[in-house]
Amino acid sequence: MNKYHFFSLICFIIGIIFFILGFLQGDIQTGVILVFPFLAGSGIYAFAGFIFIFIAILLFMFSFKINVESNKLKMDQEDSQQKNKTSGGGIVLIGPIPIIFGSNWKIAVFLMVLAIIFILIAFFTFKLM
Repeated sequence: MNKYHFFSLICFIIGIIFFILGFLQGDIQTGVILVFPFLAGSGIYAFAGFIFIFIAILLFMFSFKINVESNKLKMDQEDSQQKNKTSGGGIVLIGPIPIIFGSNWKIAVFLMVLAIIFILIAFFTFKLM
């Protein structure tokens, strides 16, 4: 855990504390739309909570950029010692819409077939209900 992860965790905890204080004071209301929970607030506690959560997310993302840059220097040194090629890919299903990415065509085609199979399984599962 680097220092940015630590500060991100601290900001996240402070934001949650402000949300709890705002909820107890009546400044923040909660609810659920479909399956997604939400917070709505109109006081200083809600504002401070959202700001601290936002800062926590930014610090968390920034910490990975710092790690990538430091690891890139290490990898450049290791690449001169050995040459290994790795490949990978992934599927993101947002409803029935697949988003497929891969480092080469063989993996992308395999993931396309796998995505079609997942969509068909989901379709027949929901149709039987």
